[in-house]
Amino acid sequence: MELIAESEMNITSVIPMPGGSTLISEGNVGKYGKVFSSVNLYSNSATKNAGNFDGEARALMEGGEAIGASLQGIWKRDGNKITIHSLDDASNGDQNYTVIEVDMISMKSVVKVHAL
Repeated sequence: MELIAESEMNITSVIPMPGGSTLISEGNVGKYGKVFSSVNLYSNSATKNAGNFDGEARALMEGGEAIGASLQGIWKRDGNKITIHSLDDASNGDQNYTVIEVDMISMKSVVKVHAL
C-alpha cells in the first residue's frame, strides 16, 4: 500500500453516547486539503477498550472541490491512546486504508492514509 498522506489533526470535541463516544476532528490532510471528520466508537467489550466504529469525513480541497467519505473499521484503546483502523470510501472514487493514532490527553491525532 502506498502512503499518500500523513498529517496531524485536532480533536475538537468528544461526545459521550450510550455504548461509546464520538470524536470530532479537523485538520489538513495532504491532497485532501481541509478535512472534517466524526467517528462513532462503539465498545464491544466489558472493559470498553476496543470495538468497531463508523463515521463520516468531508474534505475541502485547495481548488474548491468537496469530497465526502464513509469510514468504518475497528479501534483499540491502551491508556490514553486510541488506535483506529479505517477503511474509507470517498465520493471521488478513492478507497483508502487509514491508521489514526489518537492521544486523548493532547487531543491530537496522527493520521496516515494509504491508497488501496
